[in-house]
Amino acid sequence: MIFRSILLLIALLMPVSSVVAGFEAGEVANRAGDRDTAFAEYQAAAMAGDTRAYGKLGSMYLYGLGTKRDYGMAYVWFGLSKENGDKYGERFQQTAASVMTAAEVHQAERLLNDYRKQFTGPEVQAR
Repeated sequence: MIFRSILLLIALLMPVSSVVAGFEAGEVANRAGDRDTAFAEYQAAAMAGDTRAYGKLGSMYLYGLGTKRDYGMAYVWFGLSKENGDKYGERFQQTAASVMTAAEVHQAERLLNDYRKQFTGPEVQAR
């Protein structure tokens, strides 16, 4: 019985530790100046639902670090970051929007809504 409980606990913690590892690996790579690895690790962590990676991805897209500069994607990730409590998310989302056309912002809002559905439950989707 105890052995089974330990196995269940390990199984439940494995996905969490891999997400944390992705974010932490991104932090290490970013500090070392390895932007390509940092981007890949932050992206993996964000896609797994690690909200800490949202703003990091937004920054990488905004400044073209480890990826092609993409203001629309920066807008999306900063929007998700803002919605998850990042106090700088809104400011950086507005920075991305300031260099976009109205049509690009509209398209980014549509993409943000798609991402929001992917990463949140039905109660948040109704915003």
